[in-house]
Amino acid sequence: MAPRPRPFDIVHVSSAHPWTDNRVHLRAAASAARAGYRTALVAVAAAGAGPETDWHLPDPETGVYVRRIPARHRGRRVLVSSVQVIGAALSSRAPIVHLHDPELLWALPLLRVLHRTVVYDAHEDLPEQVRGKEYLGPVARRGSTVAAHAAVALARRSRTVVAATPTIARRFRADRTVLVRNVPRLRTQDTDAPPAAARGQVAVYLGSMSRDRGIDVLTGVAASPGLPDGWRVVTAGPIDSAVDRGAFDALVDTGRIDHRGVLAPHAARDLLVTARVGLLPLLPTPAYAASIPTKLFEYLAAGLAVVATDVPLWRELLDGADCATWVPPGDPESVVAALRRYDSDPELLRRHAEAGRALVLERFRWDHEEHVLLDLYRSLSGAPPMPEAVGR
Repeated sequence: MAPRPRPFDIVHVSSAHPWTDNRVHLRAAASAARAGYRTALVAVAAAGAGPETDWHLPDPETGVYVRRIPARHRGRRVLVSSVQVIGAALSSRAPIVHLHDPELLWALPLLRVLHRTVVYDAHEDLPEQVRGKEYLGPVARRGSTVAAHAAVALARRSRTVVAATPTIARRFRADRTVLVRNVPRLRTQDTDAPPAAARGQVAVYLGSMSRDRGIDVLTGVAASPGLPDGWRVVTAGPIDSAVDRGAFDALVDTGRIDHRGVLAPHAARDLLVTARVGLLPLLPTPAYAASIPTKLFEYLAAGLAVVATDVPLWRELLDGADCATWVPPGDPESVVAALRRYDSDPELLRRHAEAGRALVLERFRWDHEEHVLLDLYRSLSGAPPMPEAVGR
């Protein structure tokens, strides 16, 4: 009989995120694996791909052992997937369980009884997220608000909370919370990319699209007669099912919007280095106004000038760096005017693109953040990681 593989050191668990998720897999889990921890990940299979129901060889790029579960709609995800991923986490025998979704917090007492050390990764400010959902009726809003605060209270019982932003961190005990910002891992494809002015006349938007995320602004920019000659809006990411896609799809049909669908993370970032300007039209809802949008730093890392909604926190993050044009929320014509300025002033485009890349190199890069995460794992495990070759 073949010897049973030694337990994993850490298991990252998500019932909502795809297994290719930037923060969950390509940053947090990959950093642990590269540091020498035997690291597992339980997450959702890509759309259209069959799930894998057992641990396999490590991912060749990250060294993380991945177990995929089927993608399900929200109701079944909460009732079925959350139980499935917790069962898989227990089967990994990892002493450290790193949870990435609030819908998994129900399992925290169970994991503690089974002597697992639980880390909760707070990606979003749940109460603020609920407050920004204006479409909720009074009863639904009250229920969602109670649920959000209950989730925060339960998360406080984890051994440590990993918060993605300072605003989120303030909801938890300072002595049991660490801040690990969701900033990009640097790539040679970004540093080797041609200058922005040498690329196509493209304004790009990367990420999910909804009303709150500014899909109406993107549509308005692409439809505007003032858009500079030769320019296109290129988008990549899922579109919220609640959005009326009529105007968006009509612009896709005419070529004014080039929608690439949902791309793998590396393919999405490869798209950025073909553009001149990155668009950040998110509306300043309570949740987004307090968030640190990863796409902002991915744009800057790729050497793009940025046109962004004028959100005070985002201005503060960039600390006066001359790398962005700020526009009023929900105003496509202000975005168009900014694109005209970049089109007519290559020196402005160059200055903003170079300043943004320099800012990321200095302050907003994942290798600065991962030290905090690895220090946490070392403190929780009580020992340095074993080389992965041992015990296979």
